[in-house]
Amino acid sequence: MLEQIDVEEARQALESVRRRVEQYAWLMNALDGRDVSLDRHFRRAYVSHFKLRQTDREYLRFCFEWLEENKRRSPAFEEALLDLHRAFGTVDPATASKLVSTIDPRLPVWDTQILGSMGIRPFSMERGGSRLKRTAEAYARLRGWYDRYLHSRDGRMAVKVFDEVYPDTGFSPQKKIDFVIWSILWS
Repeated sequence: MLEQIDVEEARQALESVRRRVEQYAWLMNALDGRDVSLDRHFRRAYVSHFKLRQTDREYLRFCFEWLEENKRRSPAFEEALLDLHRAFGTVDPATASKLVSTIDPRLPVWDTQILGSMGIRPFSMERGGSRLKRTAEAYARLRGWYDRYLHSRDGRMAVKVFDEVYPDTGFSPQKKIDFVIWSILWS
C-alpha cells in the first residue's frame, strides 16, 4: 500500500488535514476529563471525526456508555466486537475498533482498504460465531501489518514526516501513521 513514502506529498497531505489532527487531539484530551456518555460536544466531535456510519440513537448511546465504562482499562477489540454483537446482533468491526483505539491509541482502526491490500475481504456472507471469529482473526492480521509497517523504513519515515508537520502532539506512532496514510488517500 505505502511501499514508498513520497515525503513532500505526505507533508502536503498532512497539512490538508490539520483540522482533523486538531479534532483528534481534542478528543484524546477530553476523553479522561469528562463523562463521554453524557457530553454532547464530545459525542458530536467523535461521530464527526470517526465518521460513525451507525446513526441509530440507541446504538450510539450504547457506544458512548461503553466508551465511558471502559476508558480506564484497555479492553481488547474482541471484547468490544462481542459487546456490540450481544447488544444489537451486528458484527461491526469498524465501530469496535474505533472504540478500543480511542482508549488505546496503539490499536488500529479497522480499515477495509488496508485489509483489502492484504487480501482480506469482508465476511458479510458468514453468520454468527464464524463471522465473529474470522473478524477477530482479520483484526489480528491488521495489527500485525501495522506493527511491521511501523518498524519498516517507510513506517519510520511516515512518523518522522508527521512529527515535522505536527511536533509535540503526543500521538502514538500508530496514529501518526494513520494520519499519514489517510491524508494521502484523502488528497
